Amino acid sequence: MEVASLIALLPLLSVFSSLGLSFVFKDYIADLIATVVIKKTKDIKIGNRIKITSGGSVTKGDIMDIGLLRTTVMEVGDGERLPSVRTGRLIKVPNYMLINNPVMIYGDTIIDEVVSYIPRPYPDTQLLVESMRNAIINNGHGLIEVGLYQKEDRLVIHGVFEVKTSEMGDERSKILKEFLIRSKQIGSEATPAADGSQGQKPAGAQQPEPLLPEPKVTIPLQNIERQD
Repeated sequence: MEVASLIALLPLLSVFSSLGLSFVFKDYIADLIATVVIKKTKDIKIGNRIKITSGGSVTKGDIMDIGLLRTTVMEVGDGERLPSVRTGRLIKVPNYMLINNPVMIYGDTIIDEVVSYIPRPYPDTQLLVESMRNAIINNGHGLIEVGLYQKEDRLVIHGVFEVKTSEMGDERSKILKEFLIRSKQIGSEATPAADGSQGQKPAGAQQPEPLLPEPKVTIPLQNIERQD
């Protein structure tokens, strides 16, 4: 529905209000007014990725359609679970929620970070930095920064990169895997094979000694002291 048509409905809303029906239809009236605002401002439009924070809950997804009362959003995973991956669930968001709550609108690109923790003994730091740098570039992302710092007994390396919002799947896992292989933290075949053999271990890692079963002591029955 065009903005002009929505504005034409405003006098009708005032009639509802004068008849005492505004309380019954207050949510619908709020949705209609929000639709007018959304259409006029054009801050939120089809194709945008948004994140809505309301009452402690978070809704994140891609806008598929903006209707008269509801906006259809394709849910996208947030945080560490299914990061930026479409879940296949459609969410119908009342339009008034889009103007009454904080809404984060994603641009064409987004800045993300991948972090790896390296235990002692520390490898060559230059190798770590170059491995992270090449892992980001080889996955087709814009390199922003690679940092290195120490936290307690671990060395922390983090890479900051730019990725297109539309292509942002679990890019952190892809970069992290390539970084670990390049920096020789894991082998290129780190996944256990079907026959149960283990993948290649990091260079210099010590093989754990097999645990020997504890010897069992058998006491003959005749040597067991009988109690009266």
